[in-house]
Amino acid sequence: LDALQELTGRSVRVGLEPEPGCTVETTADALAPLAAVGHPRIGVCVDTCHLATSFEDPDTALDALAEAGVPVVKSQLSAALHADRPRLPAVREALAAFDEPRFLHQTRTLTATGLRGTDDLGEALGAAALPDTGPWRAHFHVPLHAAPAAPLTSTLPVLKAALTRLVGGPHPLTRHLEVETYTWQALPPALRPRARAQLADGIAAELALARDLLTDLGLKELP
Repeated sequence: LDALQELTGRSVRVGLEPEPGCTVETTADALAPLAAVGHPRIGVCVDTCHLATSFEDPDTALDALAEAGVPVVKSQLSAALHADRPRLPAVREALAAFDEPRFLHQTRTLTATGLRGTDDLGEALGAAALPDTGPWRAHFHVPLHAAPAAPLTSTLPVLKAALTRLVGGPHPLTRHLEVETYTWQALPPALRPRARAQLADGIAAELALARDLLTDLGLKELP
């Protein structure tokens, strides 16, 4: 990459992304291998849906990356599916509507002994597959501007906390942010956009929300 910049004048950086269900699932998992690389071109991509699904605290995660000298190459602004009381039949019925076959929706809960999880939401909903005394979070990128109806919600508060730490201080931890919702056609049928115009409106609403979060933190729009 150094040679590429010397040849072309273009600087390329690589952001490796921890993801639920992978060998490197959390930012904590990524610390040692990326710190060992020790190069400003090689860092982490912080996906706020993944961060939330694994119940990582944004301040703790980002402070640890900074202390280890691991750069945040970019952050993907996204929200996971959150169920506060998965033991209730109404909550499980609502979750089942998001159990679709196109993607794996790794599901996690935080217990006294640590993080527990399944490879997919349907597996979590099976009998005794996952402890249900505490909240569940599923790796399902829900639209930022449209949290699911009660009794479910999204992890938008985790996104907001992460964004405050990423760009809310005197010096940003990253200058590359993107909104990443790819599940529009995987949403429950009643929530899916039914026409291209509806999809465009949904994407625009997400971008508008992200813009508002940034301006609330003191950033200014370009003229």
